[in-house]
Amino acid sequence: MNDRRRSLDLGALIFGVLLLFAGGYFLLKNTFGYDIPEIDWDMVWPVIIIALGVAVLYGAFTRTMGAGGGSNRPS
Repeated sequence: MNDRRRSLDLGALIFGVLLLFAGGYFLLKNTFGYDIPEIDWDMVWPVIIIALGVAVLYGAFTRTMGAGGGSNRPS
């Protein structure tokens, strides 16, 4: 159980980073009035969904491989 807590949840990490960047973008643009280039969301959102899907699949694959790796064998 401790190994599972120590493992990095890549999907959560990518989602957190995306939220951080989106929040920073809107804070700088709307609150502080910085002239930041517009984001073409029609091009960005599919890439975000693909990245999250890859991260979730990678996390599921590494958890599955780690569970059967023999780490629970007595020595």
